Amino acid sequence: MAPDAPSLAPYLFYADVAQAAAFLQQAFGFKLGFTSPNPDGGLAHAQLTHGGGLIMLGHAGGGGLGMVRRADTLPALHAGMYVFVDDVDAHCERARQAGAKIVEPPADRFWGDRMYCATDPEGQFWMFAKRLG
Repeated sequence: MAPDAPSLAPYLFYADVAQAAAFLQQAFGFKLGFTSPNPDGGLAHAQLTHGGGLIMLGHAGGGGLGMVRRADTLPALHAGMYVFVDDVDAHCERARQAGAKIVEPPADRFWGDRMYCATDPEGQFWMFAKRLG
């Protein structure tokens, strides 16, 4: 691992890792880094960066854990990703045009961020924000 690598990397699970990685790049502006192929085709793992942050994607239903599911198969929201961007409104429009479901439009929040909320095609919950002032 590079010396400047983040010390925390959320790991998200998708039925189609390659499709999720492509969507996250197109809709949310992530950059693709390392990938690992799935012997059955597609990707088993991908790492994406956004600014100084890193997320990892893995295959839902794979592995020996027996508890890995894609977000939209769960009975309730279990987690969300909070990502800082330069222009919340432009980012939201890019995400909308790429097919993200906008759950809450951009708005100034009482805690001092401008933020919007979206879900990706497999139901993962995302929040994109910029600090105000």
